[in-house]
Amino acid sequence: MNPLFFGPTNYPLYGVFHPATGSIQKKEGVLLCPPFGQEYMRSHRAFRQLALLLSKKGYAVMRFDYRGTGDSSGDIEEVNIDEWLDNIKTATEELKETAFVEKIHVVGLRLGAILASSASCNIEINKLVLWDSLSSGLAYDEELQVEMKKEGDDAAFNHIDANGTLHFNGFPLVKSVRDDLQKLDLLNTPPKAEKIFQVVSKETNCSRAIDQAWSSKPNYTYAHAPAPGNWNYVDDFGGILLPQPVIQSIVNWIDNS
Repeated sequence: MNPLFFGPTNYPLYGVFHPATGSIQKKEGVLLCPPFGQEYMRSHRAFRQLALLLSKKGYAVMRFDYRGTGDSSGDIEEVNIDEWLDNIKTATEELKETAFVEKIHVVGLRLGAILASSASCNIEINKLVLWDSLSSGLAYDEELQVEMKKEGDDAAFNHIDANGTLHFNGFPLVKSVRDDLQKLDLLNTPPKAEKIFQVVSKETNCSRAIDQAWSSKPNYTYAHAPAPGNWNYVDDFGGILLPQPVIQSIVNWIDNS
């Protein structure tokens, strides 16, 4: 596991590179695109486990943070969706150069899945995994608002301010980013990849809509791997999700499809 900074010198991105450790090292790399906010924190252990398992299968793996998130540079209130899409492209290029791989597979979770799907239109991706994805940026925004109400009336953390910035669990999504997200729609603009895998821990209206829209595509596979999947939930004990059925399903699909 090798931490590194990469990308533009004026706003470097933070990543963690997992070199292939299997007995047979493949000329293939896997980029992991994280979700946002509290979901990023709750999925950290799962992403690390996924990276370790893939590296043992002989894949070079890169985890990274979008600009303005995690340990990457920038202010979250100054970023935009086009930058995050470009970050994915930059990360794939870094993975290719670092690992000397020929093929790139991408795994996106939640918002990361929406971004990875959109980025695939401008990046050559061999295999694309959409993990607990929503069908659009609008659906993501609407779900956050529903979750805000479930969390109670703590206006300090859960509200939409006068400028249209959505604050949820201490993480802001400015109005311009929310507006940009509404332009991302997997049903109207499906991803471009040689093979696509939608895997869900819990079936939802969004997952069923995606499956219905893509089920006739010969390069598309769907799997329901029941596991804990409420990425937005915050408990008093800082519970962290490790949905093994989904993680193993992703590893098996990438390695055998």
